[in-house]
Amino acid sequence: MADNEIRSILAPLTNGYVLLPNSTVGEILEFTPPEPFKQGPKWLLGEIAWCGWQVPIVNYELMVNDSINTKITSKCRIVIIKTLGESTQVNYIGILIQGLPRLKKITSTSLVEEKTEELPNAVFSEVSIGELPAYIPDLCDLTRIVELAAYDN
Repeated sequence: MADNEIRSILAPLTNGYVLLPNSTVGEILEFTPPEPFKQGPKWLLGEIAWCGWQVPIVNYELMVNDSINTKITSKCRIVIIKTLGESTQVNYIGILIQGLPRLKKITSTSLVEEKTEELPNAVFSEVSIGELPAYIPDLCDLTRIVELAAYDN
């Protein structure tokens, strides 16, 4: 592996992809309906038990674009990611994805940052990998937002 390659996971959404560093991904799970929270935004789907942790499950695409119409089908999966924030309650987050992700080696030449005036919450950058549009999540912001929505009563 060249020094300037980052091993990543490119996970499909309804419209585009989410790009995650491979080192943050804990597991890819088949979708099972999470236990819903008593209240919360529509992108907060609920939580599941995973490896001894209670993991909130989010529809990340709906979080960044509340007008998107996503559907839960038999192809859906949950990608469990390790949070990088300083949260004491959210150590992992599950992101709803629309199929199987693929491994991708990202280089400075394969990634093009899109010019965006204002990024949505929890988005570090909008990029293209070849012809594929993708979000790179801001994992610290994502953790903070999920913690407030799920556990801040």
